[in-house]
Amino acid sequence: MKQLIRSLLTLALVLVLLLGVVTPGLAADEAPPVIDARAAVMMDAASGNVLYSLNADTPLYVAGLTVMMTALLAAEAVDRGDIDYADKVTAFSTSQSDITADASIQNIVPGEEMSLKDLLTCALVGGASDACNIIAEYVSGSLSRFVSDMNIRAAELGCKSTSFVNAHGLPNENHFSTAYDMALIAAAFVQHEELVEIADTVEAEIPATNLSGARKLTNGNYILRQDYTRYYYSLACGLKSSYTDDAGYCLASSMKTDGSYVVSIVLGCKVLESDNGFYDIQSFIQTRQLFQWFNSCYSLRDVVSTIEPVTEIPIRLAEGTDTVVCCASEELKLFLPNDLDISEEYTRKIRIFSQQEGAEPLTAPVSRGQVLGELTVEGRDGSTYGPFSLIANTDVAVSRVELMRQRLKELLHSKGFRTIFLVVAAVILLYIAFVIRYRILRSRERKARRKEARETAASRK
Repeated sequence: MKQLIRSLLTLALVLVLLLGVVTPGLAADEAPPVIDARAAVMMDAASGNVLYSLNADTPLYVAGLTVMMTALLAAEAVDRGDIDYADKVTAFSTSQSDITADASIQNIVPGEEMSLKDLLTCALVGGASDACNIIAEYVSGSLSRFVSDMNIRAAELGCKSTSFVNAHGLPNENHFSTAYDMALIAAAFVQHEELVEIADTVEAEIPATNLSGARKLTNGNYILRQDYTRYYYSLACGLKSSYTDDAGYCLASSMKTDGSYVVSIVLGCKVLESDNGFYDIQSFIQTRQLFQWFNSCYSLRDVVSTIEPVTEIPIRLAEGTDTVVCCASEELKLFLPNDLDISEEYTRKIRIFSQQEGAEPLTAPVSRGQVLGELTVEGRDGSTYGPFSLIANTDVAVSRVELMRQRLKELLHSKGFRTIFLVVAAVILLYIAFVIRYRILRSRERKARRKEARETAASRK
């Protein structure tokens, strides 16, 4: 009996250990999920670091994810002051150009007036292809010019395998991108909070226009919708979902942590029947799995902090100290694995201006915030961040005593002082020689007079 109990306890212990090994949890080294998609990328929007990658550089159809670039160009035009979200935009006769019969539209007719923000809402929330065309022509003057601007901006963002031929993403064999390129566009998109706010809207109402009654929109991005519990993820925000036969189900999404965004792109997903009889759209399922994995394994960590002393620099003539402490002027925060040793992964390279060849040594006084050098951070993966300015973290006053000593020392070693010293020394030597000669001559003269006096006295006797 005791043997049986001992065996059962041993078996229970083994099971506990095995469960601890194989059960998904919050361990930082948890393996990334196996994503059922043609391609996928998860990216730190601020740094561009890729956190997950599957066929990241494979050119694929991206369907309505194209709208992110359309909205981005509009937001950047607003930032430049060329247009405004409140502008009333009149629908052009070309608003239905290149739109197929099965496309998602909001039936915006030529001559109808709508604000730019409402058009963006129609495009991002309602997936309206006609709204995309109207935005495009309003921003760039023509659809062709806007498409050119889309491709130029994509190249500026670092996209290398992207080709746009329209503003809405409806099928065209020459209209494609990659998961990595779309992540770059999404990373630029989330820099505009106005766009994120619109894209994160579940339900919206577009006010009545001069030619239409009010429009009610419901977002087809089910990861945002609590009524779709098998897709919903509370931390997700935006960005755009889409589907065409050629592209499959695609989803661009984001998540904000401590003020920083991580973006996710999944392309070419399918619809699969689940065990409970539902047909699950995998773009939402796979994105939620990526977010869950990210949240269990990653966090936003300080690689460089503005309050951390980086180095101490020797300083001359300072009051009460012989060094000044420097900190970085900017912080560097990256989404990194929880178990990553930052000191081993990242190397710091420090350049102090006063220690460069031919530079003057650092001398007091120094003001707090004064730039004294640069800091560059290099990762083992080849990434580089910076340079960040190194600034003094406090005022350093000059020591009057040390200043006087230094000036005296400089005076004593100056060429002018040496010249004057030599001239004065020469004058003194000449004076001494003159005095000696004068005394010798006077001594001889006195001796001669005494001799003459003796001789005179002797002759009188």
